[in-house]
Amino acid sequence: MIFHRALLREFAGLAGAVFMTLFAISLTTRLIRLLGQAAGGTIPSDAVIAFLGFFALGALPVLLSLTMFISVLLTLTRGWRDSEMVIWFGSGLPLTAWLRPVMMFALPQIAVIAVLSLFISPWAAQMGEQYQSRVQARDDVSRVSPGVFGETGSKERVFFVESVSGDSSSVQNVFVASVQQARMGVSMSRTGHTEVAPNGDRFIVLEQGRRYEGSPGDDEYRVTEFDRYAARIESKDSSEPEMTPRNRSTWTLLA
Repeated sequence: MIFHRALLREFAGLAGAVFMTLFAISLTTRLIRLLGQAAGGTIPSDAVIAFLGFFALGALPVLLSLTMFISVLLTLTRGWRDSEMVIWFGSGLPLTAWLRPVMMFALPQIAVIAVLSLFISPWAAQMGEQYQSRVQARDDVSRVSPGVFGETGSKERVFFVESVSGDSSSVQNVFVASVQQARMGVSMSRTGHTEVAPNGDRFIVLEQGRRYEGSPGDDEYRVTEFDRYAARIESKDSSEPEMTPRNRSTWTLLA
């Protein structure tokens, strides 16, 4: 029927435009937020794409629901504004004739939204929190962002590196500041690398640098030049994320 085909074609065209607009706005907003966190050292830069993907999967049910509603609303509004509905009514079509094309357009989307809401979104939320736990368990050097001052997990040491190698094993132009027993220590070197001790502890080893030690406000500071200076890298054990109704599977909630 011409009436049904015309409505379905208009629904589909509007739905594609609306979904792409909403999806682009949502991803751009989340990407800006993630890039800000990466620039501040809260998350590593290589985790931005993963977090963005988990967010996109979780946002799909809401975006598809809004797309379906807005598409139907805009089509019906345009029909009344352009007097198209008056013409269809004048040709003998009742108001209930609009229900069939609307349902033909909405039912497949409702099925997709149900699958996403019941299975995909909880899985994405759970995987996202597990990935975040693994990211937070990384050692201090792995989480540092080049060109940004970053604190260690215990807030006792501040790192700054100008550049990091691809495998995070070596760094260039290193600055390390720490406070021990009310005395501040600042170490600087041109290069550094990571080493693993026999007991499994990891250290960042600075080479050919200087260390300044003293108390804030005092005139006496001790300056030491070193060939090698090792600082222990703090690491955390990865913990399981807290299970909430949002990241539990549908079968778990029904059990």
